[in-house]
Amino acid sequence: MTGAESVPLKRVRTAAAIALALAALVAVYLMGRHQGRTAAHEDAQGPVAAEGQAAAATLAPAALAAAGAAPPAGTPLRRAFPTLQARADAGDLAAATRLYRDLNQCRSFARRERDVRRYSDELLAARANATDPRQRETLRAGLEAAEANERALDALRAQCQGVDDAMLGSLAANLQKAALLGEPYARACYLARGPGFDAAALLDHPERISAYRGTARALVERGIADGDWRVLEQLRGALEPGADTLLAAAVGKDAAQRYRYLKLFRLGAPPQPGVTDEDLAMAAAKLSPTQLADAEAWATRTFNQNFHGRAIDADGPLWDPCVFPYE
Repeated sequence: MTGAESVPLKRVRTAAAIALALAALVAVYLMGRHQGRTAAHEDAQGPVAAEGQAAAATLAPAALAAAGAAPPAGTPLRRAFPTLQARADAGDLAAATRLYRDLNQCRSFARRERDVRRYSDELLAARANATDPRQRETLRAGLEAAEANERALDALRAQCQGVDDAMLGSLAANLQKAALLGEPYARACYLARGPGFDAAALLDHPERISAYRGTARALVERGIADGDWRVLEQLRGALEPGADTLLAAAVGKDAAQRYRYLKLFRLGAPPQPGVTDEDLAMAAAKLSPTQLADAEAWATRTFNQNFHGRAIDADGPLWDPCVFPYE
């Protein structure tokens, strides 16, 4: 570094963005706020509702065992882990949600720490050489963000200290558990990535792939019963010609089902013609008139009853399904 101009302005902005993200993250830890819907639309009717509600009954949480009271928010994960895991295993949705999100943060702590330190070092080096008042003001704001980064890292370090590889290795399993218990963010992420959310752990747990195959369809039906567009977004990708994802393999290639799902997605999508229309035409060509009429009726009924006629972006943009509320 030879001067402030060697540090792009975007570095300063990135530092501020990291500070805000980490501050929000720590607030979630300390306040114990974990978001998510868990209830299905019990009053929905029609074939998809029946299938989705049957799946929900199959996946209903077991009676919570005597696993002890949930640890207070802010308890270091190393100490909270045994109780949270026992409660999650007993069917406690809140515990499973807290586990997969906290484990996900602790898994990425080392990378976050490296990035924050790099940005801080660059800003400090730039300040030492800055002479222009505007540059110094920009750097001052960046350094304030860097200080906030460090404070947030200290809080996250306290949360994650002592968390070992065995605990981190349970991340994908706890993501699946939260998904099966009905946590919508976990459900969308698990459908999108499955056990690949923690790909390294698959070397030790290859059975997680067959477990994904065994649960993916039920999770899709439950998401449809819940009127969850995040699930339909993942399903849309799995239905594209040549899709080779785990979800594509789990859903299968039944032509009538493919048309039903595509039509449902199309009803909530923007009105402008797009790729979905082309895929719909291809799918329709494989159906008899009776099959096509049944699929159209199913999609319309499901859109109105389960999704309440809401557009696909009614709850906000459908970003990366594995970006959780605190991120």
